[in-house]
Amino acid sequence: MENLTNKKLFSFKKSLFKRLGLLVVIFTITLTSVLLYQFEFNFTTKDTMIDTHEYYFYSQMVDGWGSPPDTILIKKELDNLKMWGGIFIKAKNSEGFIFPGDTYWSSLPSDIDINEIYTWSKSTFPEIKKYGIEIPLDVTFGDINGLPVTVVDDDVFLYYIIIDYITPGEGQNIVIAFLLAFLFIIGLYFFIRRYLRPVQLMKNRIKALEKGDLKSTIQIVGEDELADLSQSMNELIKQVDSLLEDKHQLLLEVSHELRSPLARMQFLIEMLPSHKNNTKLRQEVNFLEGMIDNLLLSDRLSMPYSKLDFKKIKIENIIDKIISLFPEKKNKIEIINSIPDEYILVDKTKFIISIRNLLDNALKYGGKNGIQLKIEKNEKIEFHIKDFGVGISKDKIKKITEPFYQTDQSVTNIGFGLGLTICKKIVESHKGELKIISEEGKGSTFSISIPIVLD
Repeated sequence: MENLTNKKLFSFKKSLFKRLGLLVVIFTITLTSVLLYQFEFNFTTKDTMIDTHEYYFYSQMVDGWGSPPDTILIKKELDNLKMWGGIFIKAKNSEGFIFPGDTYWSSLPSDIDINEIYTWSKSTFPEIKKYGIEIPLDVTFGDINGLPVTVVDDDVFLYYIIIDYITPGEGQNIVIAFLLAFLFIIGLYFFIRRYLRPVQLMKNRIKALEKGDLKSTIQIVGEDELADLSQSMNELIKQVDSLLEDKHQLLLEVSHELRSPLARMQFLIEMLPSHKNNTKLRQEVNFLEGMIDNLLLSDRLSMPYSKLDFKKIKIENIIDKIISLFPEKKNKIEIINSIPDEYILVDKTKFIISIRNLLDNALKYGGKNGIQLKIEKNEKIEFHIKDFGVGISKDKIKKITEPFYQTDQSVTNIGFGLGLTICKKIVESHKGELKIISEEGKGSTFSISIPIVLD
């Protein structure tokens, strides 16, 4: 659960649109809340003054009905105002609580219970009196079952005046406000998304660049700063493409120039009389050719546009091919293959090079007592190359896959330190992983894991 939360948090931090969206939501909610508060404050202030006027007018209207009340006049005025009314004799209990007693006159519907009144304002409240307006009678505002009700007390009767209209509640107003805010957020989101579309186009172009696409360009949208940035990125990628091509061509030409004298040296060696050093000379020439091949291969694998020729290959066939590359040392390699009939999806040539480099490394550094090649299947297909040499110190393990790094300069014919670099690049290009476990004095294990082929 914690990993899932961390993953979502990381995804949120990496998304510009999500962070902008959250900012818009927070800003909109804050603005809506402030406006609601301000409007409520203003309306409350205005309502208090308006209520004061209404208290006065209701008081004057009831006072004009006479004493005793003229019911014919009352009915006429209430009908004209679309109101219901009821007049009840004022009563008071032993605790001094005032309540409506006997009915004097009423046009109230039978389903209205006048005892269910909810009072929310009275003409005697301090905020009403602060205006200094004289209100002849005591007036109360409230509601009965959601219907606005006014109660006027003239010390003899309680006049109940009800409007047949339910006013919208504050909750409804808040819902409408936030609904409008939500629509505003949606509209703003699409506006921002459209405005920042060049950012998404640049992000997609970077992903394509990582996959090796150096030819396509970013679509230019608009004429603003983002359009200028898109144009600059197109120009930059074009220059990178040109530089990489020039570098690769230079290496090809240099390798050709180096191979020419090596070929002549091989020819001259073959023409020399038999001598015990002839074999050593051939090995040195072959070694130099191998270095040139490794330099070229390292360069190709560094290029984002390098292509791999993936094919389903039987593991047993790959192992046979690799072992054939060590005709004089194959007896020193112990093979433990628990999945000979399993298939892997690889570029056969490059993958064989990666295993060969690891085996060659193990034989050079720890091959006196032999080495072990173990193949097994867990969550991935795993190749483990184990030697029983002196091991590698922890501070060097992280460095040995760097180009031209060597752990032991005293070992002859080790090379330029490109073997593990090439191996790591090949494995990563196969969506795999290279792991190194070593203990000084007990040897090292180099493990390659690559995804399982799904049928």
